[in-house]
Amino acid sequence: MPPPLAHLRVVDLADLRGALAGRLLADLGADVVKVEPPGGDPDRLRPPFAGDVPGKDRSLPFLYRHANKRGVTLDLHDADGWRRFLGLCERADILIENLGPAAARRHGLAPPEVRARHPHLIHVAIADFGLSGPRSGWRLEALPAFAAAGALHASGFRELPPCWLPGHVAHDSAAIFGVIGALAALLGRTRDGEGETVEVSVQEAALNGLNPWSIPLADYARLYPMVNASPPRNADGAYHVLPTADGYVRVLPGTPRHWRAFLALIGNPDALGGPEWEVAVFRLANGDVIRLLAADALTARPRADVLAEARALGLPIAPVNRPGEFVAEEQTRVRGYFRATGFPHVGGAPFAPAPFNFSRTPVVLSRPAPGCGADDGAGFAPRATSTPSGGTPGLPLAGMRVVNLGVGAVVPEVCWMLGELGADVVKLESRANLDFLRGVTIEPDTPNRAWTFNDENRGQKSVCLDLRTERGRELARRLCAAADVVAENNRGGVVGCWGLDYEDVRRLRPDVVYLCSQGYGRGGPLGEVPAFGPLNAAFAGATWLWNHADAPYPAGSSLNHPDHLASKLGVVAVLAALEHRRRTGEGQRIEMAQTEAAAFLLGEFYLAEASSARAPTPQGNTVDWAVPHGVYPSAGDDRWIAIAAVGDAAWEGVARCVGWTSDPRWATLEGRRAARAEIDARLAEWTRVRAAEEAAAALQAAGVSAMPVQNADDHRADPHLAARGALVTVEHPEVGPERHSGNPIRLSRTPLVPGGPSPCLGAHTEEVLTGILGLTREEIARLGDDGVCR
Repeated sequence: MPPPLAHLRVVDLADLRGALAGRLLADLGADVVKVEPPGGDPDRLRPPFAGDVPGKDRSLPFLYRHANKRGVTLDLHDADGWRRFLGLCERADILIENLGPAAARRHGLAPPEVRARHPHLIHVAIADFGLSGPRSGWRLEALPAFAAAGALHASGFRELPPCWLPGHVAHDSAAIFGVIGALAALLGRTRDGEGETVEVSVQEAALNGLNPWSIPLADYARLYPMVNASPPRNADGAYHVLPTADGYVRVLPGTPRHWRAFLALIGNPDALGGPEWEVAVFRLANGDVIRLLAADALTARPRADVLAEARALGLPIAPVNRPGEFVAEEQTRVRGYFRATGFPHVGGAPFAPAPFNFSRTPVVLSRPAPGCGADDGAGFAPRATSTPSGGTPGLPLAGMRVVNLGVGAVVPEVCWMLGELGADVVKLESRANLDFLRGVTIEPDTPNRAWTFNDENRGQKSVCLDLRTERGRELARRLCAAADVVAENNRGGVVGCWGLDYEDVRRLRPDVVYLCSQGYGRGGPLGEVPAFGPLNAAFAGATWLWNHADAPYPAGSSLNHPDHLASKLGVVAVLAALEHRRRTGEGQRIEMAQTEAAAFLLGEFYLAEASSARAPTPQGNTVDWAVPHGVYPSAGDDRWIAIAAVGDAAWEGVARCVGWTSDPRWATLEGRRAARAEIDARLAEWTRVRAAEEAAAALQAAGVSAMPVQNADDHRADPHLAARGALVTVEHPEVGPERHSGNPIRLSRTPLVPGGPSPCLGAHTEEVLTGILGLTREEIARLGDDGVCR
């Protein structure tokens, strides 16, 4: 059986900041051609390098993000090169580019021009700030993009500059959303054969993919004054990173049961025994006390013993792994996640494929990135056209139904996005087994007032069914039989006990697309172990990398990474499976480990650990390929600016902007690296007396990528986000108006309408059971009396 997207042809013009979009499509089977200029993509020279000698085919980020693609060298300014490029586009289904609005116009690739030449083509236009708005002309390198997302401000210790997660995760967010938009447009194209533009802003995508829960906080602070509308950095927050004798662990005692297990692990100290410690908000405010007592109890114990006892107690816990330790974990090896590469200079190093396991259609294994100067003259075969279905234009998933069996973040967020694309989404829940995010409230017994739940589950319908009862399970099975997509992320084995696992549902609905996503994935020694986002990041190696070299301990961030991006990767897989079903009539199961989703975003670091390149270590905000590259103080309390001067021209822009005279020592990157401390100190003197917004605007005007380190207050007041309608307001029945990070996908022919508020518990039980299953109101009333619908 071929991969699910083996019939698609893709032209990829993106640099490293958007390369993951084509890589995802290639992993799913699409024929992706990477177009490079004569002399090769400059990203081929981006460290770290494989082997002892840098070279154009040894850049690990390039090798990783362009794997599984073919290559062609074309000069788009030359008549013959442009003709060949147009020929590729005419035969392709999807074009991906991240040129930005000005460069796209110069190249003749503005969306109206592309649509006029190739009306069938789906044009994915990724732009740092979108194609419109006051900042649409600004450029974001990876670090300033992280600052624009709000993720940088939320990461690290209050006494240190905010610290990023190295790599390209902010731009990866946009790449993933770009693929979602492309596959949604592909499904929509089946109606009339017309393509469309898919526009994605990196800032908006990264805000939604890394820190969406920050936006509604201000509206909940209106109800609960103790809620901080824009929380300061607090290192690891409520997800404690604790020392053992030979490494660190991360724990998440979120529920009362988990808290009691944590107390047992650290010897039930009297100081934590009062009833006030049962309140999550009180524990968060007094995390320093918890850390002190826990460290005393665990520091002398071997990490393996701590992990074993905690797991036996049912406490969510994970080791804070280095990248190489994740590769060596038994869970990773048993699941066979990594593939051995056949890449030049990196043979045998662990390669991270897309984190999906399809039951019917395979994911493509690792093929080397195209070599420098590749020129595949064959291009694509002639495009196979199909007869449009003639259906009524509308949202891509209109007429489809999704059943959400999930809890927490990942699967509910998958279902939010499917709802944004037009699906009718039904969430099954119960007071008897409440979604734990409904418990993240200030007042007791207020399950409809949890900002985290209300962010995740927008636009869905809530049906209360107690799945401990046979009647509840029977009704749930009937709802699943009426669904196109079923999704779950419960602890391993739980849905099987309900009779709602894939095989159970498939017997009732053979063409169902069924997504299951556990923290450590199914199978292996940890297949039934509970896990949450921050633990998955720790297990995969992200938490360890996400630090200054001199941090007190490897706190990483208090963000719930990778939850919000694992969910979007899950949407990619579901849409790919729906496209396969459209063509073949065949459904299937998709399995995704959230630890592997985190690893997919760090792929070059596993290659570096295993190759002869320098093993990755926490380096704060510094990188080898740019100076200055860091986070610098600005005027005001805890105000910062992120600056990334990549290349000699950007360095000259910095010097010109701040008024420095020419210094021949700093004319080359090698000279600037040798003087990094001096340059950083002098630059900080300049930024410290200026507002971050003023300094960033001046630097951008000089051709330097810079961005204020934005917090939640900044986003809610950001005129650029306001101009683009990036934040949406919904009216919640109990909370009132609340703002959220909106869907960052813009479709040119199919305007997406934001979903409504998150549902109150059980608000749609009668509507769904009567409308879908045909029950009467009297039957539903009896189900309530019998405890089935509660």
